[in-house]
Amino acid sequence: MFTRTLKSFIVVVSLMFVFCGTALAQHFEATIPQGYWLEAWMMHFHANEFLDTEGHKMRMGDGKHIDLTSDILFLRPIYVTKYWIFDSHIPIARTEWNNFSDRDDTSSGLDDVWLNVWIRNENAEAKWRPLGINLAPGIGVKFPIGQYDKDRAVNLGDGQYDVRFDLRFSKFFFQGNPFGETGKWAIEGAVEYTYRFENQDINIKPGNRLDWIIGPTVSVGKSLRIGWDIGGNIKERDETGSGKDLYGIYSWGRKVSTGPTMYWVITPQIHLSAYAMVDIDARNEAKGSLYYLRWLFYWPKK
Repeated sequence: MFTRTLKSFIVVVSLMFVFCGTALAQHFEATIPQGYWLEAWMMHFHANEFLDTEGHKMRMGDGKHIDLTSDILFLRPIYVTKYWIFDSHIPIARTEWNNFSDRDDTSSGLDDVWLNVWIRNENAEAKWRPLGINLAPGIGVKFPIGQYDKDRAVNLGDGQYDVRFDLRFSKFFFQGNPFGETGKWAIEGAVEYTYRFENQDINIKPGNRLDWIIGPTVSVGKSLRIGWDIGGNIKERDETGSGKDLYGIYSWGRKVSTGPTMYWVITPQIHLSAYAMVDIDARNEAKGSLYYLRWLFYWPKK
């Protein structure tokens, strides 16, 4: 039954489907120093469970679970001014889907690319920083240049444009530098809403999606911060080209994930962060674990 139902819908595994968007981008924008940055993410996601609407594990006719693995090199060049942030998200990935009856598949190459801009209040007057909260609202556009084939089980690209509205925020419970001594606490987080346009190849508009993440961090010594995040997503139902809701597998979904974070300033120009996000709840989505390292290279603005 599961196989028949799934084949009646577009079978697409994309990076946006697999990952929590805010966990991918993190929430560094609210307090990022001015200058030029290059981030390089090395990410690994694996899931061997797919949960249905009621949270039950789905199996193929032979009793096997769907097995999904994705490895990604995620490049992010950034330009930061006093009030503005401009960046691009350039993912290069390999995704493999196994144990799906007659549809095992692998895809590798360039994924869809995002261009984003934020405005932030970190350097603004106090009246623009309510309760001392750093805010960075932004907007981004996704360009569908990643590999997409409606007849494949695995696609890196989504096959349509998206527009994302988001807000990054942070609240420091101290004055001055977030490093330098132990015990400097902060709360950081982000909320994103992605509006997805119609895929002209299949005449389906994927459901819009809300992503969120929040967590505390604390300084340990002069160059290290550790923390814990919890985040997730809620995906609305897909629609036909005429605006009619679709029902069934993949048409809607939700996920909640949590895990530790670490940020280490190795030198003023080289930083390293590490994250682990373990899915603790999922509906109509793959349930697994995401691990990644993020190298940050910084050239101060002169």
